[in-house]
Amino acid sequence: MNALQPLFPALHTLEPLGLPATFHGWYASASAGQAARLARHLEAEFAALGQLYAGQIDHAYLRSEAFQANVVQAVRAAEVAESEDKLRLIARALAGCLLHFPAPAVDKFQTMRVIEGLSARELAVLVGVFEVLDPIDPYGDLIPAGMALPNFSRQEGQAALLGLGQLGLVQAQESGWKLTPLARQVALLCRLEPQEFF
Repeated sequence: MNALQPLFPALHTLEPLGLPATFHGWYASASAGQAARLARHLEAEFAALGQLYAGQIDHAYLRSEAFQANVVQAVRAAEVAESEDKLRLIARALAGCLLHFPAPAVDKFQTMRVIEGLSARELAVLVGVFEVLDPIDPYGDLIPAGMALPNFSRQEGQAALLGLGQLGLVQAQESGWKLTPLARQVALLCRLEPQEFF
């Protein structure tokens, strides 16, 4: 069975924005059950985009093979997603791919690959990191070494920070951790707003 089929109703809502009707020919081999769970989140995310970000839609990207590749990647990421929060993040990231971003450009394919690799705990820690950093300039701020993050023991938080470091989202400094440009791309694409997760 085509694992993309459960996504077709959600994708159909993008046709007025420029998605070619040929998307019905797209195919992916993955878990249809997980794709159906992802589809529910996609419908909500696509609807929100149309209402809140209509003027920022990247119509050329929507018609490109790059968008098709990211839809397939999202379904494959959903196949191993261990929670509804992770499925919602994948849906939000895929919806975020439809937006224009100011320079420096967001590498959407790379960012989707990173999001696929995030575990539920790493996602929760990343959200927690944004909660403790300076809201005006989180990318210039430092997460002090050994700092406890909200809802995690010191050991759990530090272990997840190591995982985020392996994904390229945080970089070790002498006295702590700092968010990387890749973390900025993830935050932009997913429109990370900590209060909306967990």
